[in-house]
Amino acid sequence: MIWVGKFLTQKPSRKKLKKQKNLFNKISRQKKIFCPVHNILFLLPILFLMHGCKTNLEKIPPHLSKRIISSEYIFNHLRLRAEKVNNVKSFARTTFISRETKRTLRQTLLIKSDRYIRVDTFGMFGQALGVFISAAGKVQFIEPAKDKVYSGEDVKKLLRKLLGMEIDFRQHLRVFFGHIPNFESLKVEESRLNLDKSKYIIYATDLKSNCDVRLFIDSLTLLPLEMIRFEDGEKRYYAKWQEYEKIGSIDWPHLITLGFPERQEFIKIKFKNPILNGKISPEAFQLMSGLSEKK
Repeated sequence: MIWVGKFLTQKPSRKKLKKQKNLFNKISRQKKIFCPVHNILFLLPILFLMHGCKTNLEKIPPHLSKRIISSEYIFNHLRLRAEKVNNVKSFARTTFISRETKRTLRQTLLIKSDRYIRVDTFGMFGQALGVFISAAGKVQFIEPAKDKVYSGEDVKKLLRKLLGMEIDFRQHLRVFFGHIPNFESLKVEESRLNLDKSKYIIYATDLKSNCDVRLFIDSLTLLPLEMIRFEDGEKRYYAKWQEYEKIGSIDWPHLITLGFPERQEFIKIKFKNPILNGKISPEAFQLMSGLSEKK
């Protein structure tokens, strides 16, 4: 026992001193281990941030590094993008709007290039209501319930009766394929950025039909957003490509609109789970025979 000031203190024994020393050494070792781990944890957010910055830089479209880009550059980008898509198959909800009616149908779509399309329409309980096929300019509509097949002009009359409108698939099929009709025939007359610099506006002439065409292209992605075709100064029809999402490496519009303002007729296709460049049997577009044909 020793006295320290006015307080009585017990002198530690050698055994206790040795125990405290061992405890101190253990704590020191743990601290040495903790410090590097702590440093690593501190550096992780910085490493992730650096990696994120690097990724974002890699994703910047190459045309943004150019001071000026030409309409030829944009058209070449549109052409290369279109060449990447050979076919599409998808579930869809298609809405037809006209002066007389508005109908929304559950459908499956098969589209191959700008020459083939097959549309299977289903009822509320999944029953087949009809099959429309357009193959290399020839059209056919099959009514399974009536065992009838309609061809040629009868198809147009039937679609007018059922949907309240007619569709020229030879001209408009490219719209549903995410591409611009008569693209190869367009001659650029003028191009500019809009006021907020979010879109390129391209004024062109369709040398094939002598129509005026106006294109709206996203300035960041160079994806087509809208096309308007004029005849004699009047808006004949327009197409819109919206809600782009990546499918593999391809940006695909999940909402496509085709509108005829003068006729007040509109078609909206909402794609669900589309598959691009998948395997499609040639028989899918084969014109049917063997049913009672209506001529």
